[in-house]
Amino acid sequence: MAILNGKKEDVRLEYACRSQAGERWFEMAVEPFRRPEGGAVISYIDITRRRNAEEEARRQGEDLAHAQRVTTLGELSASLAHEINQPLAAILTNAQAAIRLLERQGVAHTDVSEALTDVADDARRASAIIQRLRALSRKEHAPQEGIELNDLIDDVVSLLRHDFVRRQITVLRVFDPIVPTIAGDPVQLRQVILNLLVNASEAIAQTDGGRREVAIATTHRTPGLVEIAVRDTGIGVKESEMAKMFERFVSTKPGGLGMGLAISQSIVEAHGGRIRAIANPDRGLTFHVELPCEKTTAPRNGSHAD
Repeated sequence: MAILNGKKEDVRLEYACRSQAGERWFEMAVEPFRRPEGGAVISYIDITRRRNAEEEARRQGEDLAHAQRVTTLGELSASLAHEINQPLAAILTNAQAAIRLLERQGVAHTDVSEALTDVADDARRASAIIQRLRALSRKEHAPQEGIELNDLIDDVVSLLRHDFVRRQITVLRVFDPIVPTIAGDPVQLRQVILNLLVNASEAIAQTDGGRREVAIATTHRTPGLVEIAVRDTGIGVKESEMAKMFERFVSTKPGGLGMGLAISQSIVEAHGGRIRAIANPDRGLTFHVELPCEKTTAPRNGSHAD
């Protein structure tokens, strides 16, 4: 066999065999004899059950991540309903105004045009909110290139806007205008941002008095990496809890599942990055997420607050 030519070390490979009974997986191991005349022992092992178990574990991990994302969205359903109803009500009001203008004699064309333009703008706002909701709740994943990190963060902040207003939390966005694009799964990356912002909001909600602020920043200080920093003025965590906060089923929130940060860490690491938490000198935490970038892009966004 060609696989043995010049080989002095063990060789192992896995392959699938398909038949009417289904797909089976095998591992072929080739162990050469350490002797001048050569030769080898070739063995075949049925690893179908192992491969099926690995695939099932992978599916369960995806199902758990999806369930956690949908659970978070369920908690925000009232806020989302409010956000969607606002532009829809504006659409109805503007449409009725346009009809009344058209029924009135001597209507200026500009008035009708402006009213209909408002209708179109509000419809687009409603559509954008629904699309962002569907993007976060869907289970399919489609890796993409050229993802604008600042725009992705804006999408998630828009989803949570009413929740922040309800809790009287100010959101400050400080975006690097030359953040390069990144590649990855936008649904999973939105989930990371969503988890961090929801955690920050809940940590601030448990405080008594003081500043109620979340600052989210993007920077490109290190070549080849972009960084997201989410800083809150919440209750923070104890020093003994810092090392365990990314472990599964560890939560400092009453009734929390302890999966949000663990899933976020898995997503970030799967994208070739890392995530860490640092206690702020005054109060609260700052989460730092580093992701590999693609290339330098032209300036897009500045700094603004909600």
